[in-house]
This record gives sequence, structure tokens and C-alpha cells, in this order.
Amino acid sequence: MSVVMGVVVRVVMTVGVLVPFAHVDPLPVRAGVDVPVPCRHYVRMSARMHLSSAHDAHPRSPGEEQFALAAEVLALLGDRTRLALLHALTGGEADVTTLTGVCGAARPAVSQHLARLRLAGLVNTRKEGRRVIYSLRDGHLRRLVDEALNVADHRLSDHPLHD
Repeated sequence: MSVVMGVVVRVVMTVGVLVPFAHVDPLPVRAGVDVPVPCRHYVRMSARMHLSSAHDAHPRSPGEEQFALAAEVLALLGDRTRLALLHALTGGEADVTTLTGVCGAARPAVSQHLARLRLAGLVNTRKEGRRVIYSLRDGHLRRLVDEALNVADHRLSDHPLHD
């Protein structure tokens, strides 16, 4: 691990190129030292750096059940509001009010999308008084959302919109 801009960045070797993980950990807190609030740092990398090596491929041929479940997850990600909600949750836990402000949809719509994500097992919930706090179920979903947005970034940089 190396220290960069006040955060610890994990680095992995992929096809001879050092690639930072999307996950960034805050530095440990030392007694008597003010530590700034950690934030995410994104590094723009070329598309070639995003490609997984052959070693990262699915270890076996997926069966019908895996294809069906993967298609279901991707269909849930295919909605702009749900994708925005999941992206907001990559930053940590949030309640419906916070998520409504982030994604710009009406509160009832946000609640319905969150219920659908919860029923699909993509988000976890916990109660804090009367509030329901949502979080991503696991890091796989975080990476999937990040990769979908990286593909979008790459496509936009290859084909910039002209006014």
C-alpha cells in the first residue's frame, strides 16, 4: 500500500501495469491529529487498463441459472434512477430523503425503486428509529456500477457530444 493525497490506495498488478482499486481507504486516525474527512478519488485510466486479465474471467462456464440471475441484475441496473441510487450508495449508507435529493426523482418513485432493489437482494436495510437506512449488499455490486459508469465515460470520451 502507498500513501497518496492523504488516503491509502491499494494497488494491484494487472498485465504488467499498476492499477489502483476503485476502493479508497481513509488513513488511520492518530490521537490528537485532525484528519480531514475522507473522500473518493477517481483516477481516469485508459480503457486498456480497465480490461480484466484472463485470470479474472469467470472460473467456469456459467449455467442457465447464472445467466438468468446476471440478466436480472443487469436489467435492474438498466434503469437510470436505480443506477443513480446504487451509485449514491457506493459512497455509503443513506436514507430515502438523502437518496431522493441525490437522484432527483420523486420520493414515492425512489421508495419503489429501493423496494425493488431490496427484494432483488442488491441492497440491505436497517432501522434507525423510524428511518430506514439503505446500503449496498456487497462490493461486487459496487464494482459493477463503477464499471458501467467507466464504460459510459469511455464511450463519451470516444464520441464527445457536439452542440
